[in-house]
Amino acid sequence: MRTDQPGQPDPPIPGRPGPLIPGRPGPLSTALREGRLTPRAVVDHAAFAGVPAATRDSITAIADETLGAPWPQPTLTGWRAHLRDGSRLAWEDPYFARRHRLHATALALALTGDHGRYADEVLDGVWLLAEETTWCLPAHDEQALGPDRVVPDPAHPYLDLFAAETAATLAWILRLHPAVFATVPGVAARVTDEIRRRVLDPFRTNGRDYHWFGAPMNWNPWIVDNVIAAALLTGDDPAPILEAAVASLDAYLAGVPADGGCPEGISYWWHSGARLFEALELLGVPAEIWSDGLVRRIARFPLTAHLGGEWSASFGDGGARVPRTDGRARKDHLSPALLHRFGRAVGDAEITAFARASRGDDPLTTLPSPMGRAIAALTDPAWRDAPPQDFPEPPVQWLPETQVAALRGGTLHLIAKAGHNDEPHNHNDVGSFVLAVRGEPVVVDAGTGVYDRDSFGPDRYRAWFTRSAFHSVPEIDGHEQVPGPGFRARDVRLSGKIFTLDLAGAYPPEAGIETLRRTFTVDDDLVTLTDAWRLDHRPEHIRLRLLLREDHRGVRIALPDHVRPRVEEIALTDPHLHAVWGDRLILMTLNVTAPAATGEVTVRFTPR
Repeated sequence: MRTDQPGQPDPPIPGRPGPLIPGRPGPLSTALREGRLTPRAVVDHAAFAGVPAATRDSITAIADETLGAPWPQPTLTGWRAHLRDGSRLAWEDPYFARRHRLHATALALALTGDHGRYADEVLDGVWLLAEETTWCLPAHDEQALGPDRVVPDPAHPYLDLFAAETAATLAWILRLHPAVFATVPGVAARVTDEIRRRVLDPFRTNGRDYHWFGAPMNWNPWIVDNVIAAALLTGDDPAPILEAAVASLDAYLAGVPADGGCPEGISYWWHSGARLFEALELLGVPAEIWSDGLVRRIARFPLTAHLGGEWSASFGDGGARVPRTDGRARKDHLSPALLHRFGRAVGDAEITAFARASRGDDPLTTLPSPMGRAIAALTDPAWRDAPPQDFPEPPVQWLPETQVAALRGGTLHLIAKAGHNDEPHNHNDVGSFVLAVRGEPVVVDAGTGVYDRDSFGPDRYRAWFTRSAFHSVPEIDGHEQVPGPGFRARDVRLSGKIFTLDLAGAYPPEAGIETLRRTFTVDDDLVTLTDAWRLDHRPEHIRLRLLLREDHRGVRIALPDHVRPRVEEIALTDPHLHAVWGDRLILMTLNVTAPAATGEVTVRFTPR
C-alpha cells in the first residue's frame, strides 16, 4: 500500500462517486429528480412506552435538576465579549444551557406524559428561543456583520450551525408535543414563523451563496441535515429546499476523502459523517445510496479511530473523548444509537457490533444530544433490544487518502497519521501518533481547548496544542512544522504492520532537512519508532517529543543511549482539556547527544 509517490497518483478507490461536474447532477440530485427519494420526518409517539425505565429515569433526573429554576439568560455583554476579548463562553454557555435544558424537559414529558410537571417548562423554553434576537453564535455572525455592526441584526439572520440546529430542535418539539401547543394557541404559529424567517427562507433564497454550501467539511451536512428536518417537520414548501439540500450533499460526497476518513477528527465525524447519515435517512434515499462504497467507508471511520472504551485518536481538533463528569458540558455526547442505525443501513455487522459495545450499560441515549438524534435513539426498537457486544478488533486499518494507519500488536494499539498541515481543524502534526495499552491512551494527542477568537484566525498556531512542538514529532535546530497545504508527508507506505513516511516536507526549507524518515513497526506487544534523518548541515539540536498522559505507567519506553530525556509537566487550565485529560499532561523531550548530519533514534514501547 502506497500513497503520495511522486508522479504516480493513487489508484481510484472503488465506490467513490468522483468529482462533481458543473451542470451534471450527483446521485442524490438524480434520485430526487427521478422521484426515488421518499422524504419524511416522523415521531413514533407510541414507541416511547417501550423505553426502559433506566433510560427514562436518567433523562427525567436531568430535567428535574433545573425544573422551576430561572432560565439561563444570554446577555448583550456576553455577545460583545467575543469582540472585546475573544471569549466565546460568555455567550455560548447560557445559549447551550438553555437548549440542553429544553431538550431534557421535552424528552421527559414524552417519556412520562406528566403535563402538570413538564408542559409549562417546555412552553417557556420554546418561547424563550423564539424571542432570542439571533440563533447564530457571535463567532459565526461576524461573517454577516458589516463594518458598523457590533450586534446581531434580526432583519438579516445568518445561517450557521446552531441557527439550523435550533430550528430543527423547535420543529421536532412541535411535532413531539402537539397537544401541549394546542393548549396555548399562537405559540406553534409563532415558532414556525421564526423557523421559516431565520433558517428556511435564508436557505431557500441564499443557500448556495454561503461559504459552507457544498463544502467537504462538517458545516455542510450539519446545517443541511437540520434544514431538511425543519422543512419536513413544518411542511414549509420543502421542494426547493430539498433540491438545494441534495445538491450541497452531492458536492460533499464528491469532495470528502475517498477512504471515508474525517481529517477534522473523530469528534467532528459525529457532526460530519453522522450528519450525512441523518440527512440521508430524512431524504429516504434508495438502496444504491446505502450500498455506495464511499458511504459505507464513512460509516466505518469511528472503528478506525477507536482506541478502546470511550477513547479515540484525537488528531486535529478532534477530542479524545467526551467527558462524562463535566456537569456543564457543552459538547454533545456521542450517539452509538445513530451508528447502530448507520451500520444497519449499510449492512455492516461490524459497525452495529461496535455501536452496541460503545453503549455498554448506558441508557439508550445520553444527554446532551441533538433533539432529533435523541428521539430516534429512544424510539428505535432494534437499538433497544440489541444484545450486548464486544468491540470488534480489525488487525489493520488503512485510510490511503487521509493517510491514517491503525495497527494492533497484542495489547498495544497504534494510530499514526501522515497527511498535510492544511487539513480542516488542522494541527501541525504530520507524522504524529497515539498509542494505547489495553484500550487506555498513553502517548496522546491533546486535541483542542475551548475555542476563542484566535482559534480560526491568523494566530491559530500560537496555541500550544496546535503546534508540532507539543505533538510526538521531531524538532530540528528549533524548527517546528509549519502550516500550509504544501507542508506534507512524502513517500508514505504501509506494508503489513510497518508504516513509513518522510516528514521532511512538513518543515520549512531553512531547517535544512533532506530526509526525515519515520518508521513505525508493530509486533506482538512491541511498537518500535525509528526516526532517521539526513540534513544539509551538522545540527546543534535534534529533539524528539513524546506527549504522554499523566498516568502512563501502562507503557514501558526504552530509549537508546545517545538520547537524554527531559520531562516537564503541562498544566491543563483550559476547561475542555482539563475535562478530557485531568490536571496535566507530560511532555518528554528526547535530546540527541552530539547529533550529526545523518543519524537515527529508535524508541521501543512495550506494555507493563
